Amino acid sequence: MRPPERAAAPGFAAQNFLSPDPLLHPSVSLLQRPGTRFRPRFPGRVLPAEARLIKGPATHERLSEQGYGHISLVIDEARLEIVNTSLEELKAGLASVIGSVIREISDQTRREQEQRDEEALSKHRADEVRR
Repeated sequence: MRPPERAAAPGFAAQNFLSPDPLLHPSVSLLQRPGTRFRPRFPGRVLPAEARLIKGPATHERLSEQGYGHISLVIDEARLEIVNTSLEELKAGLASVIGSVIREISDQTRREQEQRDEEALSKHRADEVRR
């Protein structure tokens, strides 16, 4: 019996999500007005655990603490919808806050997956020793 394979690094590479000037990403229209949606594209697939955390109450609470309680984040396939904002607000700091939140979620999800992988490998090794 082969040991379980280590999963590929999960996530959507959050460090690539908000690049040095994410606001110039071609998926963001410069004509959008306050109260509309910005839809930057993730560079990879979003794991279900990441999507739950991005849309979850802890993220909304963190945005609220930073003065962005009116903002909603929605995952739509490979896009993050930033609802009820403006380009000015994104430039003024919202993009950095969202980038930090997503980076932390990606790191947390990766650590949790690595821990599950290690536990599965340890269990497999223990099972092999018992045989």
